[in-house]
Amino acid sequence: MAVRAERVPADEVRRRMLDAGRDLALEAGAALTIEHLRLEEVIQRARVPRSSVYRLWPYKEDFIDDLLCYLAGSGSWFKTTGVFDPQTFAIVEATVKDNSHLLDTPEGRWAVLREATRLGAFRNYQAFTESQAWRLHMALLSTLGSTRIGEARQRIAAALEDSQTRSRKSLVGMYQQLMGLLGLRLRDPAQTADHMVLAGGIMIQSFALRNIQVQASLGDTGADAVNELLNTPVPGPGIDGKPAPWSLAAFAYMALLDAFLEADPNWAPPAGSG
Repeated sequence: MAVRAERVPADEVRRRMLDAGRDLALEAGAALTIEHLRLEEVIQRARVPRSSVYRLWPYKEDFIDDLLCYLAGSGSWFKTTGVFDPQTFAIVEATVKDNSHLLDTPEGRWAVLREATRLGAFRNYQAFTESQAWRLHMALLSTLGSTRIGEARQRIAAALEDSQTRSRKSLVGMYQQLMGLLGLRLRDPAQTADHMVLAGGIMIQSFALRNIQVQASLGDTGADAVNELLNTPVPGPGIDGKPAPWSLAAFAYMALLDAFLEADPNWAPPAGSG
């Protein structure tokens, strides 16, 4: 007696196929290879009936369009948290909590901001550098115009914009909370936290992208001058007044914050913070 093939609902087929396509794309390491994904390989990874797949996507290009849109939006690294690296937030929160005794003076609050930046920006730089998902996301951004056209391109671009906006909003919320805790304000009323967060995000990601390029070019040959400059700590101020090691990315990020922020002379501690 023949074994009846598993009946899988269309929504489940779609979910499994998109997840399998994402896994294979991440393993491949670059969005450019998505165009060369074998549909049969995705079907095997997803463990779904072939006939169901072709009812959803009569042509491979239809599946690729949906996969790219999924990778840009709900299937990206913003899917569950809205942020790239939740550990960065945790580091900042812990730094403020562990140094709450310094929040009574403007100098102490600025020292806490420096320390949170020293640790948090370095973690963010590391996370971007190590993330295959982020590399795939950046490849989508850089190749969108040359790989897709028409409605598919518009859908993918909209998904990318939505995911980036949600991430930026979460970071803006974190900085607004931090500014309230540390008695800081924007130096110029014409500037916004969105400006600061966007500039900072581009800066850290640019450092990470450069680091990835340097590491790829080095291979097993060892360090070079650019690698040394990018990844050898530089001395900077520590929370205890003594010098502390700073990554170049964090040092640059602190300079950006210093350009945007200043102590608020009208600041009062939040109610219940004492």
